[in-house]
Amino acid sequence: MKIIYTFIVLVIGTFLAIQGSINTQLTTFLRHPLQGALVNFMVGFICLVGLNFIFRTQVPDWGTVRTAPWYLFAGGMLGAIFVSSVIFFIPKIGVTTVLAAAIAGQLIAASFIDHFGLFGLAVHHINPGRIAGILLLLGGIFLIQKY
Repeated sequence: MKIIYTFIVLVIGTFLAIQGSINTQLTTFLRHPLQGALVNFMVGFICLVGLNFIFRTQVPDWGTVRTAPWYLFAGGMLGAIFVSSVIFFIPKIGVTTVLAAAIAGQLIAASFIDHFGLFGLAVHHINPGRIAGILLLLGGIFLIQKY
């Protein structure tokens, strides 16, 4: 089952390249990266409202939401920074370089999160194989950018 989930995530990963490319074109049309990012999130918001309606999820209890630790709300901010940055950098260095660097950054951060069990997640210690994989990705960024 793990291999099926991994394949599904691999396919979903292709959405980032497509999303970044489409958002860059949207930004060209709208004439500003932040406007492209805003429209991206507005469409995403509408889709999420629709999905919540389709799956009949309950409206969050706002009393409970207000008691959540502040950092749990950073995901939306980080997503906005990520999408805006991708839109900004794709025309400058290309989709492949942007996503290679983003993936390497994600894996470096993920390794720290896993190793220390940050945010209450299970611990998965970093090991030489994971370090080698990250170093290979960093080397890949160099090769992608050079050639």
